[in-house]
Amino acid sequence: MPKAGIAWLKLILSTGEYADVHFLVGDGDAKEVVPAQKTILKFASDVFEAMFRFDAKKEHGENVTANCSVVEIPDVEAEEFKVMLSFIYTDDLSELNGANAMAVLYAAKKYNIPVLADASLQIPFSKLRNVFFAYAQARLFDLEDYCNDCLFYIDGNADALLKSESFLEIDQKLLCEILGRQLQIPENRRQMLGLSLFKIRFPLFSKEDFLEKIVPSNVLSKVEVLAVNQFKSLPNCHGISDGLYQIQFPTNERFMNKGTLLLDLEKVSEFGREPDDSSRCSKKMYINGLSWKIRAEIRTNAGSYINIVLLCGAPKEENWSCKCSATIRIVSQKNGVTDLRREFDVHFNTKYTNLKFLTFIEFAELMDPEKGFYDKCEDKVTLAIDVTVKEAQTGKEC
Repeated sequence: MPKAGIAWLKLILSTGEYADVHFLVGDGDAKEVVPAQKTILKFASDVFEAMFRFDAKKEHGENVTANCSVVEIPDVEAEEFKVMLSFIYTDDLSELNGANAMAVLYAAKKYNIPVLADASLQIPFSKLRNVFFAYAQARLFDLEDYCNDCLFYIDGNADALLKSESFLEIDQKLLCEILGRQLQIPENRRQMLGLSLFKIRFPLFSKEDFLEKIVPSNVLSKVEVLAVNQFKSLPNCHGISDGLYQIQFPTNERFMNKGTLLLDLEKVSEFGREPDDSSRCSKKMYINGLSWKIRAEIRTNAGSYINIVLLCGAPKEENWSCKCSATIRIVSQKNGVTDLRREFDVHFNTKYTNLKFLTFIEFAELMDPEKGFYDKCEDKVTLAIDVTVKEAQTGKEC
């Protein structure tokens, strides 16, 4: 593109001139209005094209600036969204760096901009703000080669990384994977962790993960293993009188306010032939101290459909409430095809613990290879729900 054209695009991006859409980007106090032009976005991304498709007739012949659309995007921060727009408008990557690369990757994947996603993955690991977060993002998007590269980098720099604050923020699955790797003998692994070992919430691990992954890693002593097992069996007991099994690890839950639930529907063709009310459920995940699951249900009363259910609960509390946003996705298995998604705001409480999306998709449409949601080789469909908790209270309903 001629320099004059790039300069003009840069100008309208920075000034908001001719803007016919305003994005309300970010969450809470960090929200920011970012103006843009639909036509440019539609040429860059099929996700934006689908988003604005039904606006074309409405805006035809009208004063566009007087009828500016507003789109809320709570799961992307303004800085990263602007990096994406700068690339869309002018191919500019100057603001892409180690601090924002993974958040830009998320935005690029969300809006299906593969060149920007690839650029985000080219930032050297040594420049990344948090290599553990990079691994988690790569795992979310099934970037197997990048995940392996992350683990290789972590192995090579374990002495520093395992003592960092970012290490203490990683999820249990990644922690089990790191501690279970066979590249260092247990004594070295424990030495590398140093005092960070005693900041890990081993008592809150699931029984399966603790027994199958942490115990065999030998990173804990026999007495420490006994202490954790005792806590799991008797959570109100803080150790016997002589202190032999005194728990040395944090037992309070670390709350995160957002997360992604995944449910792989394996042998999905068989699932579609099961009787009405048949269902499959994901493993439990904790977000903001509440437990969350996805349930998929078969409905055959008027054709064959899949219902998707979001389940939320707080088993330790008699009264609780939670306000959240949820993006339900059927994950694309085909390059160039975007996830089928719907976004909702929902209010859960003690009496209302599930949100059911009736007839989310017809089974025949789900299994259509042209739609791109069905992995025929694996006979699998993947469901995902991105949950962001906006407000949660225990001890009362609101």
